[in-house]
Amino acid sequence: MKYMRVAQNDANPNGLDGYAALTQGAAVVDLSDRKLLRLTGKDPTAMLNAVLTNDVPTGEVRGAYALLLDPKGRVQTDLRAVKTGDGILLDMEQEGAEAAAEILGRYAPFSRVKMEKLSDWGVLGLYGPHANDLPGVSSLAEHEAKQVEIDGSPVLVVGVAVPVAGYDLIAPSDTLVEIREFLMGRGAFAADPAAYDTARIETGIPRFGTDVTPDNFPGESAGVLERAVSFGKGCYPGQETVARMHYRGSPNKRLYRFELDPDQEEAPGAGDEILQNGSASAGVVGRLTSVAPFPVDGRVYALGYLARKADPGSPLRTRDARILAATQA
Repeated sequence: MKYMRVAQNDANPNGLDGYAALTQGAAVVDLSDRKLLRLTGKDPTAMLNAVLTNDVPTGEVRGAYALLLDPKGRVQTDLRAVKTGDGILLDMEQEGAEAAAEILGRYAPFSRVKMEKLSDWGVLGLYGPHANDLPGVSSLAEHEAKQVEIDGSPVLVVGVAVPVAGYDLIAPSDTLVEIREFLMGRGAFAADPAAYDTARIETGIPRFGTDVTPDNFPGESAGVLERAVSFGKGCYPGQETVARMHYRGSPNKRLYRFELDPDQEEAPGAGDEILQNGSASAGVVGRLTSVAPFPVDGRVYALGYLARKADPGSPLRTRDARILAATQA
């Protein structure tokens, strides 16, 4: 069965067509800027469970999404642990790769685990309701991995739920170039970064290095806390801070997804201040971290932080744009 094709200009794919493919068809997304580490040896799962905020299931093919924290509980990176037949792959944003290698490199020798940077490997996203047309992978749950062949090339396929459901394909970079061409030949659309980023921000999914940095605590994002932190697991670096903030206190700021009025003279951008009641005299109560590259259904979506003193139900404004709605992300 061929993928549904969305009207496009193959030479210059644009954001709107890419967004349509992500939400209505099948889209391939270049994620080659992500970084990969491979862990092998005695028991890499046990080592990760001693340092990550979430449990990597034992005795299963399913992996996990988690955070690495410093001893004070600040986020050093987020990552996805993917089970393979002979170990675990760690997939992360490039902004967190150095910290992950440094932190895990301290534990690996004592755990008899070998850590290897896969500098010549990459990630290719295949997302959208018609991504399930890819043979042999339609039953994969989130973080579940399966080794398959696509057009004769071996590739590790991982189930994805957010920001758009589908699959991530992990393989040597040269192999992914060939697979991308094969999938496009079957009707998948090459969505550009603007389309993917719009879908991410609309869904309220923060990106490490942009919306979450080493200045942030897990408790500042409800979605990150829910997806990446287990409160039933054993000790890990920074756990006391995470638990104290969750059970006893309230963070000084929280991450929100905003809907912005698209009718403004100058489009807001990352770093812009958020004002309560639209008045500088009322004080700055937050700041944007990501703004969707283009509107969706007449709304411009953004992510950013509001201080604890802010009232999300009262009028908010950033630059010349009214904030129409604010929802914790």
